[in-house]
Amino acid sequence: MEIVVTTTHSQKGLSTELIKFLDETNFSFVQRENSSIKNIQEKHKAGAVIVWHKDGPVLHLEGKKFYYHPSMAKNRISLYRKKGIIDPLIKACKLSDGDKFLDCTLGLGADALVVTYFNSQGQTISLESSQIIATIVKWGMKLYTSELIWLDEAIKRIEVINSNYLTYLSLLADKSFDIIYFDPMFRNPLLKSEPLTPLRLLANHSPLSLEAIAEATRVARKRVVVKELARSGEFNRLGIKNFVSSPNNKIAFGIIDLE
Repeated sequence: MEIVVTTTHSQKGLSTELIKFLDETNFSFVQRENSSIKNIQEKHKAGAVIVWHKDGPVLHLEGKKFYYHPSMAKNRISLYRKKGIIDPLIKACKLSDGDKFLDCTLGLGADALVVTYFNSQGQTISLESSQIIATIVKWGMKLYTSELIWLDEAIKRIEVINSNYLTYLSLLADKSFDIIYFDPMFRNPLLKSEPLTPLRLLANHSPLSLEAIAEATRVARKRVVVKELARSGEFNRLGIKNFVSSPNNKIAFGIIDLE
């Protein structure tokens, strides 16, 4: 898909960060002038247009916008900060501060952000096979700022890598990460969220393979965790017999304990 980059109407010239973005991605830049997004797309025969904002790139695709935001991660962390409620993902991963955590399916980075907040002394690496999703989220995280220092600091500690997880895992040494986590795209989404529509259009919908699970169990020291719909049948297909869920939650975490 051809993608071009432009600026907002109010921007004059190319900022330092935009120049770095263009150098890294090799996307073509076009002057905004007085053109609409639709006109730019038609003129340059582009499948999508990225508009550069000071707080991060915004992808315009099929009339929808895709950009980085903390999503529900902010609310999940706030539950702990205000009420001491530990996120179910942290419990499922049996996360200890200082762990080396590999998130194989970045998406919008909500789970990676929750993990990174609770793992301030450790390392979080997030893989994303879609080049455009990885680019938008990576640069959105770099430029995101809020009035919440704890949120901004956690976001900045996430390392985003554009890679297929099976390829990445196959290159790693045995037991080189403490926890490896998969959150494959649900075939039947629970929520019809407008901001997530472009994510679903761009994401990799391939089901998790037995080969990926085998590689993950080789590379992980403590646990391999898979997030899925409790009644999807995926845990049975993947041979994961231990999973945790709650009566009021349709999502479950499959656990392969390696300790």
